[in-house]
Amino acid sequence: MTEIYRASASSNIAFLKYWGKKDPVLQWPANDSLSMTLNQLASRTTAFVHDADDHSFQFQGEALDRHHPSFSKVYKHLDYLAKTFHFDQKLSIASSNSFPTGAGIASSASGLAALTIAAMASWTSSASFEDLEEKGFSREQLAHLSRLGSGSAGRSLFGGYVQWQAGSHADKQKILPVYAADHWKLCDTVALFSHSEKSRSSTVAHGDAWTSILFRPRIAGAPERMSAMLKALEARDLSALGPLLETEALEMHAVMMTTRPPQFYITEDAVEFLAAFRRARQEGRFEAYFTIDAGPNIHIIHESSAELVSWLQENFPTLQLLHDRVGDGPSLERGLN
Repeated sequence: MTEIYRASASSNIAFLKYWGKKDPVLQWPANDSLSMTLNQLASRTTAFVHDADDHSFQFQGEALDRHHPSFSKVYKHLDYLAKTFHFDQKLSIASSNSFPTGAGIASSASGLAALTIAAMASWTSSASFEDLEEKGFSREQLAHLSRLGSGSAGRSLFGGYVQWQAGSHADKQKILPVYAADHWKLCDTVALFSHSEKSRSSTVAHGDAWTSILFRPRIAGAPERMSAMLKALEARDLSALGPLLETEALEMHAVMMTTRPPQFYITEDAVEFLAAFRRARQEGRFEAYFTIDAGPNIHIIHESSAELVSWLQENFPTLQLLHDRVGDGPSLERGLN
């Protein structure tokens, strides 16, 4: 029988966005970010040591080699971990997502977080996060290892509300939980306008950010916005947090639209939806606010609003919705295969 390690890590939705890097190799972000870890929108990954010349990787049941254009970063990350910590054994990895991949729902965040946890657990024979910490791999260290695979993955190592502090140097970064999930049980309803992968990956688009005339003003204003968001989060004040979420999302997409080359992630259908959504809110139909990551799909943040759900069903009956809420963070268990 073979020991197999099962890790689950949820996507996170950024309130204050991570966009642009001071150092792409060291994954040093241009500004601090703040996020909410989700619950059901998750990546589930299994790993075990196998006797082979190379790692193997399956995604959604399909075997993918290290040259696959969308998943080469999986092998690159495994190679990095093995070289850094002198692990000679090869791993067999299988992963799946509960939501569309590459469409702006942070699949790389949940995927690389779950991959890091499962891989490190396999190599160190750790059945729990407590075991990993005893062997020198604390939750924050795992977060930073995940970050090197995909920047926002580090935030998925914690539940609730998480802050990624850029620090004064790449090695001064911190990824810290701000509040647990039970501090404020916010919900995230995702309106799916596309299941397709993005035409331009976030990795490439991050590098383009510096070419936008709007990028440096955005970075300059990030600390003030972070302070305001943390204050609203502490007070559990949706009317204060919501407008900040929307301004932040639109500002980030304005940067994307003014880079060279420009990048338009938001579709025409999504723009029409946002206009109807804001009009309905102004009419007092519900209290909810949107945010958008690097993709076409709209995240609606609310406090379990039945009125919002009713409005969506009434006005957009064919629109696919994913309903989620703030979650408690990743899980790890060991079994036999």
